[in-house]
Amino acid sequence: MARKTRDPAHVELCALLAAMLDRDEDITARALSRAHSCVNNASDYTRHPQRRALLEAAQQKQKELRTFAGNVRRSGTKVAAEKLQSGEARIRQLEVNEAARVASHLAMVRAMAELGGTAKLLTFYKSYADIRDRLHRQGALPPELSGKVATIPQRLHSGQVQDPVSAKQTSIDKASSKKGGS
Repeated sequence: MARKTRDPAHVELCALLAAMLDRDEDITARALSRAHSCVNNASDYTRHPQRRALLEAAQQKQKELRTFAGNVRRSGTKVAAEKLQSGEARIRQLEVNEAARVASHLAMVRAMAELGGTAKLLTFYKSYADIRDRLHRQGALPPELSGKVATIPQRLHSGQVQDPVSAKQTSIDKASSKKGGS
């Protein structure tokens, strides 16, 4: 009849193997027998099927880790430099794209304001305050609109103040209709 093991789940053995992997210490049956509290013979690891499987798996994992670490040491600086360079190029590309978007947004908002849509823009940005604030911080709103955003929407909404651009437009329309009508 076979003897019962003190640690049938091999908890201590697994912990020892993990610690040896972390320290990059050579994993051998003899090294395990020196470190284990109750399994003191190297042959106890090589003859027991479960222990042997755990030992061989840990040795294979250590071999893979050492191979990978060697590859990183040999080509690591070159790969890291290439990744850094590609990352910096991507950042520059994104910055250029953002600058183009901000410029086009500014042009669009200014064109809308010139056509008399300032009140509509302010009403729109009132509904989307977080977007408006982000655009203001990025400089994507013209200063004449950015300064009004905080104060005018409430007055426009209550009907106290008209949009100055659309008011000019309506007075021009009235003047041209008077000339045409007389």
